[in-house]
Amino acid sequence: MTAVLSLWRGTVKSIEAGFDLQWVYEWSNELHHRDRLHEMWPLLSEQERTRWHPVLNRWDERFRAATAPKQNPGASVRQDGRWWHDRYPLRVIGEPGQELPPLWSPPPTYLPVD
Repeated sequence: MTAVLSLWRGTVKSIEAGFDLQWVYEWSNELHHRDRLHEMWPLLSEQERTRWHPVLNRWDERFRAATAPKQNPGASVRQDGRWWHDRYPLRVIGEPGQELPPLWSPPPTYLPVD
């Protein structure tokens, strides 16, 4: 649990800093650490869930703050509880005008490219 949570923390920090549009079509792959936590959660004892819940919640809240819900009314919300797949980064690094997935609406804020 500690290792996967650490990887999720690193993913969240990276998204907070600005998601690199070079990997725009790999966005869902960026979320695989959170997927693993979701899969592991039911396997934990009640005591372990009580211990880890505040930590996971803190990083999930930071992820929510660094992302926005997909606004396309035709998009389906995931029914398996993996809400993080229904969000996209608020801040991106890349060239303005670069093609974005259609569900990333309204467009994220572009950070300057160094």
